Amino acid sequence: MTLPWLFQDLRKEKETGTVVFSRDTEVIKVFFKNGDILFSSSNLDEDRLGEFLMRTGKITSAQFEKSSEVVIKTGKKLGAVLFEMGSLTAKDLVAQVKLQVKEIILKLFSWRDGHYQFDGGPLPVSEIVPIHMSTGDLIIEGIHTLDWKGVRKSLPSIMTILRPSTDPSLLFQSVHLDQDQQSVFSLLDGCKSIQELCVLSGIGDFNTLKAIYTLLTLRMAEAGEIKTEEGKIVCEVVRETVAAKENIAREPAAAAISVTKKMLQRAFESLEHQNHYEVLEVGHGAAHLEIKKAYFHLAKRYHPDRHFEPEMSDMKEKLEALFTRIHDAYATLSTPPSRDQYNIDLASEARVRVRAERGHSKKSVNNKEAALAQFNEGMKQFSQGNFWGAEVAFEWATRIDPGNADAVFHRGLALARIPRRGHDAEEHIVQATEMAPEKSEYHLELGNFYARSGLKAKALTTYQKALRLDPNSDKIKKAIQKISG
Repeated sequence: MTLPWLFQDLRKEKETGTVVFSRDTEVIKVFFKNGDILFSSSNLDEDRLGEFLMRTGKITSAQFEKSSEVVIKTGKKLGAVLFEMGSLTAKDLVAQVKLQVKEIILKLFSWRDGHYQFDGGPLPVSEIVPIHMSTGDLIIEGIHTLDWKGVRKSLPSIMTILRPSTDPSLLFQSVHLDQDQQSVFSLLDGCKSIQELCVLSGIGDFNTLKAIYTLLTLRMAEAGEIKTEEGKIVCEVVRETVAAKENIAREPAAAAISVTKKMLQRAFESLEHQNHYEVLEVGHGAAHLEIKKAYFHLAKRYHPDRHFEPEMSDMKEKLEALFTRIHDAYATLSTPPSRDQYNIDLASEARVRVRAERGHSKKSVNNKEAALAQFNEGMKQFSQGNFWGAEVAFEWATRIDPGNADAVFHRGLALARIPRRGHDAEEHIVQATEMAPEKSEYHLELGNFYARSGLKAKALTTYQKALRLDPNSDKIKKAIQKISG
């Protein structure tokens, strides 16, 4: 059992308990709660908080001695005493404790032998100061300390074919891939061997193999061949979705706005009143691939591990509920027998459901108002250049009022400005033209989309359709002239 695999097992199984690592006289404890790393401790003096703070220059030896005397007299924790003395601010204290915890855990990656024991159950509250951290990013940092011989020995045969994992809990964990790791991941298709990946990556064998080791350790990649056409399409969807996650990760402000606490709360409250199709935001006639794409998209958005921000700390259980419900909806709708039975159950519920006309009308009015508010928010975010936030707001507008063609259209415009979301953008703009075929501006923007994508013939056909709807439009005439020239 390697350390990364042990940590990933505990995270995936959402375990709560303490892992005790021992080697000779050294003992390190790592505390987990629902799969998240909370804290770590060591029995070595050099790993204690005071020694760490002096080593990093945050406190002087005089401050340490004075605070230690207070600790002995009062029984208080050293961090609390340093805060009371004014040696550290609350913010600095939290940051330094987090660094200390990380340093202790990273030390484990250098161990080549030892023993571990996992003790499940309640955590010793008196021993820990809960600090959530990303297991994935911690693993990546720990891997950097490994020697190449150990990495090479752990890799499978160079003839092994690799594919992306299709488990959202692994794909969308909070982890930031570097450029090499992203490049290699983009090549995984269930057809290429490790040897072929080394040839095609363009980053050299050494860097390619290191990236492969990281992806396998994070379980974002796995051994296995993909032979079916649907499997290849799903593989492409997975790679695009992960790539979109990495693009957002490089824009922290956009990532923070794209899923707010208010939006998560609203999504959680909606679960009780939604069926599986509504949860996945697909129609009752949606094809299997469309359902799978919706599943990955939503799993990425509501993955509990992606929201470690302090303001999201009280949303953990709701995120877990959202993620679980999305998975349950997919599990039911992705299998024909279970989907057929679910459709029968839905139809039966519809026959016995009785709604008061007055209450139904009132709800419809409220829905229209809520949809309009979300649409206006989307327009505001769009005008400010926050296309991620705009897309989410327009999505909510269409979710509340599915017949709102304008919201569908503007969601398509927002998606068109987000990297690697071109296919989704096209789907929404086309859907808007079908919902409101008389609106020439929808066809014009669809033509513009095709033109930017280099699809001249398709763009010209779409422009001509727009011109038939509005023969006097100078914009459409100029667009046709430009694409024809």
